[in-house]
Amino acid sequence: MDEYKICIAFILFGFTLSFGMESFILPRIILISKERQLFDIPNERKQHEAPVPRLGGLSFLPVLFLTSIITIYIRCQLVDSTISPAFYDTLSDFMMLISGLLVLYIVGIKDDLSGVNYKKKFIMQFIASIFLILSGTYLNNLDGLFGIYEIPIWIGIPFTMLLCIFITNSINLIDGIDGLASGISATALIAYGYLFYISKQWIFSIICFTMLGVLIPFFYYNVFSSKNKIFMGDTGSLMLGFLLSFLGIRLAMDITDSSSAPQTRDILIAGSALFVPMFDTVKVMYARICVHRSLFCPDRKHIHHRLIDIGFSPRVAMIIIVSASIIMILTNFYALKYININIVFFADVITTYFVNKFITYLRYKKKKQIISLKFPKEDF
Repeated sequence: MDEYKICIAFILFGFTLSFGMESFILPRIILISKERQLFDIPNERKQHEAPVPRLGGLSFLPVLFLTSIITIYIRCQLVDSTISPAFYDTLSDFMMLISGLLVLYIVGIKDDLSGVNYKKKFIMQFIASIFLILSGTYLNNLDGLFGIYEIPIWIGIPFTMLLCIFITNSINLIDGIDGLASGISATALIAYGYLFYISKQWIFSIICFTMLGVLIPFFYYNVFSSKNKIFMGDTGSLMLGFLLSFLGIRLAMDITDSSSAPQTRDILIAGSALFVPMFDTVKVMYARICVHRSLFCPDRKHIHHRLIDIGFSPRVAMIIIVSASIIMILTNFYALKYININIVFFADVITTYFVNKFITYLRYKKKKQIISLKFPKEDF
């Protein structure tokens, strides 16, 4: 049987297994959270009006780890009669991935239950990024972006660690309305899973679609369930952020392997799936610096807050942002076949910048309109 067809079979197996396990476990987490009153309490920044359980991410890592191991083990037993050195290398990378995820999983649980200050979070994110580097995964080529190709290891390693921390926090910060972090993450996992598939990196493709199987049941309860709504909390968002940073950097990495199909090495394709949350994080941090506020002081300057402020419902705002992410992935994937990477990158930045400016303008008009209705001018 063709190896691509075999890979599809195991991708479907991993997806189905993780989907079934998450569908079984998540309702029980919701029940326990309600019994123990482990709720996310509403405040002026949050969109929900009633307390909601916040431990949805508790099941993410166990289900991902168990289903991935089962799927990879069965594939090795049934398909691969001999284990190649490349397989051992990939398996060691997977072990480092799980180690980094476990570090952030633990700090996420602690944060959801009793809170963790941002300094301790950064320390744990730094430790997790070390596991990424130990896997041998780091950016070693920018594919001509800004005219840069190969990157020396002494620059690539610290840059990769900073990028890993940045992406992890971007996913954590974008998790502000129902379905947004999980929707963007699901979109990225589909794109990454496909790109790993066509480049014959089977294990990482299986991991992508296995995690997708975990997110779909959560997305249902988070977005569509009124009685059993649940949030992923920092346990889920930190884990997702690190997973996506690992997969994105791995995808962008220049891996010379003559035995494999041509690699999809373009860093911009890998970054397209996470462009919206990364751009939003940079914009928000810049805005806080301009008004001399702490970078870690929460506010309502994120793109989802601004879309809601101009009149969109949280669900419509989520659909708009996730759709924008999908459009950017597809546009860049095809544009990069014919257009220079720098032109595509600056087109992405300029388009996103002016869209954000337009949203800010609409928000200003809406705010001005509300003020005029509250304090109408008196005619004399």
